[in-house]
Amino acid sequence: MTTIVSSFICDVNNQKSLSNYILCGQLLLKANINKVIYIDEKIADQFSKFNNHNTKIIPLDRYTLYLYDYMNKLPNFYLNTNTPNKDTLEYMFVMCSKTEIIRYAIESNHFNSNQFIWIDFGINHIFKCSEEDFIQKIENLNNKNYDKVRISSIWDLNHSTNINLHNTIAWYFAGGVFGGGVKALIEFANLTKENCINIMLVHKTLMWEVNIWYYIYLNNKDLFNCYHSDHNATIIDHY
Repeated sequence: MTTIVSSFICDVNNQKSLSNYILCGQLLLKANINKVIYIDEKIADQFSKFNNHNTKIIPLDRYTLYLYDYMNKLPNFYLNTNTPNKDTLEYMFVMCSKTEIIRYAIESNHFNSNQFIWIDFGINHIFKCSEEDFIQKIENLNNKNYDKVRISSIWDLNHSTNINLHNTIAWYFAGGVFGGGVKALIEFANLTKENCINIMLVHKTLMWEVNIWYYIYLNNKDLFNCYHSDHNATIIDHY
């Protein structure tokens, strides 16, 4: 049995309006598949109507995430980005918290699942299909089963680049979808936390979760079961 996991924390950047995120997220919430969705406690009441037999809405206090302990300790934070209003430090915290939140879902395991899949809350905005087709794609994930971390890659994982992974985005992984078995996902969460803390302590900065994950991949390739996708429907279709 599979549980979809997602989260939405508001006011971490100025890229999109709250209403747009909510509209995209509502399509994910409509899918007839077990879901655990962690919603910023400031707006969780707006989603209470979606609680049902296969959807659990859980208020989340962002400051309970370990990354926020380092909020004022990263003087070297700088990203090489064309969208600085989007790629804020808090946005990096949210991105790097995906594995931690899926850990929360595994530990609670509201639906007694052995498979968990993270899906970005607003992922619908990269799809060019009808609402019905999008919902069907999400529901089709219920039949997937992997022991390792199933994750989509965009760039060739065997081809290294000379970019600075501490401040420049590296699209080795797409970022919006990953999943797999409980044991592998807990190890992935542990390694992500370990690497994030190390980078924050040593380099006094943080970057995109996909960059962190590439570091992890280089030293733990056997943990992963990768498939090729892009930032479109293939991120779900090829899972």
